[in-house]
Amino acid sequence: MKIFTDNPECILRYKLVRKKSKTFVELHLWNEHLPQIPSEGIDLFWGKRFQRLFFNSLKELLDFVERSSFSDVEWFMGEIAFFFKNQDKVVRFLKKLGFIVYPIEGRNIFQRFFIFLKNGYSFCLIYAYNPNSLRGKDFFSRKRYQLWIEKDKIRSVYEEAKKVYKT
Repeated sequence: MKIFTDNPECILRYKLVRKKSKTFVELHLWNEHLPQIPSEGIDLFWGKRFQRLFFNSLKELLDFVERSSFSDVEWFMGEIAFFFKNQDKVVRFLKKLGFIVYPIEGRNIFQRFFIFLKNGYSFCLIYAYNPNSLRGKDFFSRKRYQLWIEKDKIRSVYEEAKKVYKT
């Protein structure tokens, strides 16, 4: 993963991906920079901070991409695993932000095993960097999603968030 800023409050990293004739930016959470969840759990203060960090990181990444040699990239994608039973609310929220959300499901035993390994890796990263976020989570109710968003949508989402949340 590549770092595009030295801002300690940036929670995203990126990787440039070229497949066939298409190029897109793959987003990754920067685990070391994510706000720690307190032992008593998340509250509105934590949620507001995460929201500000997320939107500002997206904007900073967008500014970086537009100044880069790959400024013509139009799509950003990421992959995420959720380890709780009711994921519908989070998926609806991501769609409201403008993400196109695809569930990742293996069609055969090898694909399902590979997804299981990726989920195990994600679980280990979370445990290493933010163990309190796993409280009440169930590894076996996990599901992975692929998220896609257009560059113009990021810009409009950021501008809207700036108005609403005063980031």
